Amino acid sequence: MILEYLQPDPSFLDGISVVVRAFHYAATIGAAGLAFFMIGYGHWLRPAEVTRLHRTLLGAIIAGLALSVGALALRVLVLTAGASMTDSAVWEAMMRSRIGDAFWMRWAGLVLLVAATMPWRAGPAIAAVGGVLVLGSYAAMGHSMLFQPRQEIAALVVLHLGVVAFWVGSLLPLLSVAQRPDGAETAALLHDWSRAATVAVVGMIASGVLLTWYLTVRLDLIFEAWHGWALAAKVMAVLAALALALSNRLRHTPALAQGQPGAGARLASSIRLEIILVLFAFYFAAEMVSVHPIDYGHRVQN
Repeated sequence: MILEYLQPDPSFLDGISVVVRAFHYAATIGAAGLAFFMIGYGHWLRPAEVTRLHRTLLGAIIAGLALSVGALALRVLVLTAGASMTDSAVWEAMMRSRIGDAFWMRWAGLVLLVAATMPWRAGPAIAAVGGVLVLGSYAAMGHSMLFQPRQEIAALVVLHLGVVAFWVGSLLPLLSVAQRPDGAETAALLHDWSRAATVAVVGMIASGVLLTWYLTVRLDLIFEAWHGWALAAKVMAVLAALALALSNRLRHTPALAQGQPGAGARLASSIRLEIILVLFAFYFAAEMVSVHPIDYGHRVQN
């Protein structure tokens, strides 16, 4: 939204689309991450926590489905300047395009994520497939489809978003367990989760650096376009959130294991701040994809 209103002829619809896109990212990627956490760490949770996580996941799925429709309708409004919102030919063309492919992939993935809340033996596997579909939908359109090599960029997008989903989807469940009265059990869960998160963060950083290299082309001119500034803001928010996560691991989790008074409350406050920073990162990501990176005649497919 901010970048749109810095343009010479700003569009209100384009500005609103950025905000909707940010909430869309949070709901859909968050839903996939909640399912991933449930699959990998659900056995650590108590019955009340599992019930709360199921409700949160279902809420994220419903929000993701609704925001997917809203984002699609806004795109039609933007492309037609509001003149052909009810034109069936416009909708047919939209649904036959990459935008439609991504929409159906995302919807199918979100519906499959419901299996994570069901007492089925195949539930985790079905939900995992759903999570991959949700994340893969973001590689089916956008900048990743404009630059070469497409296959590598698409794979990097899915890997990057998979790690982001795992991290983001873990925050609300971890916030819940941080408020348990028994710190030792919570610390054991956090230690177990941190081992996987450390490897995941390395993958997130590596894939993010490679995507930046592929999509920016000329890193020395990265700030010649608004895309570079939005990317920088997103990176700053992510680094701040990672710094908090590192502090949680090195400071708050050991204090919790040692039974220090107030350790759980301090950890919970840190996780809440981490959630806020992640939401800012989603917003900056939405701003980033609303503008195009500078290209110099190669790698971009006309």
